[in-house]
Amino acid sequence: MIQRRPWHGVEWSLFIVLTGSVLLGLLYALLHMFEHELVSTVLTIAAILLSYGVPFLFWRPNYIHTTCYPIAVLLTGIPLQIYLSWMQEDAYLTINCPLMVIGFLTDRKNAWWTAPVFMVAMPVVYYFILHNGMGIGQLFSIILNAVLFFAIGLSLQRVVTSNEKTEKLLAENQRQYLLIHEQNNALEQYANQIEQLTLLEERNRMARELHDTVGHTFTSVIMGMDAVSYLIETVPEKAKEKLDVLRSVTRNGLEEVRRSIHQMVPQEGDTLLSQQLTRLANEFALHTGTQIKFTTIGDEYDIPKQTKLTLIRCLQESLTNAKRHGRAASVEIQLTYTDQQVSIRIEDDGVGSEHLKVGFGINAMQERISALQGNLQVSSSLSQGTIVHCSIPAKRVPTF
Repeated sequence: MIQRRPWHGVEWSLFIVLTGSVLLGLLYALLHMFEHELVSTVLTIAAILLSYGVPFLFWRPNYIHTTCYPIAVLLTGIPLQIYLSWMQEDAYLTINCPLMVIGFLTDRKNAWWTAPVFMVAMPVVYYFILHNGMGIGQLFSIILNAVLFFAIGLSLQRVVTSNEKTEKLLAENQRQYLLIHEQNNALEQYANQIEQLTLLEERNRMARELHDTVGHTFTSVIMGMDAVSYLIETVPEKAKEKLDVLRSVTRNGLEEVRRSIHQMVPQEGDTLLSQQLTRLANEFALHTGTQIKFTTIGDEYDIPKQTKLTLIRCLQESLTNAKRHGRAASVEIQLTYTDQQVSIRIEDDGVGSEHLKVGFGINAMQERISALQGNLQVSSSLSQGTIVHCSIPAKRVPTF
């Protein structure tokens, strides 16, 4: 396995120790130069340098081959050690430092052969080749020596691996901390945005509610007061009765505003939408003198409060516009229930318009209906009145 990485501090230390052992080997060869022939001394120096240089090809900064390095030591370092021991009985053990490097480079992929070869097979071969006068005790001593240096290298590797894992864990923790910090900032910004959007939506909701409720109520009151101003001179008693009714309408309008502020559907006691719409239509007809025809098509079923409120606001806005802008004398209201949707159609006989101007009320109505995946259609023709059609997908409320 090839690793392209810089050396650790431990590996530089092993390199220094390994180089130092080679220099001692060269010094050993030079000290015994006078005991041997010059050719033998030169061969010894060459073998030492070869056993140092060849493995270094496979263990150097930015290139580490964990398989070829032990093989290179096996082919160069062990023959050198056998040669030195054969030449001199108390030869310097040059194989010890390479054994530490091999132990350091040993992993699960090559441990199956490096451990038995260098800790058992190598000492046994060394013993049988040079067993002159050597007993079993010396064999165990050689094996123990190989195991010791191999284990030192292996222990250094475990220390380095542990440190690397700790550094990676620390770096990962720091990265996670920064990520959590960034996400926390993002969540804070998101929460602030949601807060602002919520406040804006609430303001828009209140504006729509107050526009529909107050506009509808004041239109009824103004039209009723116009009638009172006419009756007060001709039929004072009738005018007084009308004022009492207008007072009641004004109180009801105030209650509507309060309910809008508290997000309550008007007339909670009315369980059916048709009852609420009929009541609104009758009150409007009474105070404005408008003829209103209300019909319900299909089997009526209970629907969510928000859907009810949206259809109620649709009727309020349509009636208010029909009287205030269209000066309508009559209005037809048709509430339709189908399996797919609930719809309301308001048609008046007002002056109409070729170029319908969309104001705040229509926009508010459109926003309410769109929020429920509904549809709003408004059509108008000059002298032909205006038709408003609101439809919302049916959402039956389960009954238990």
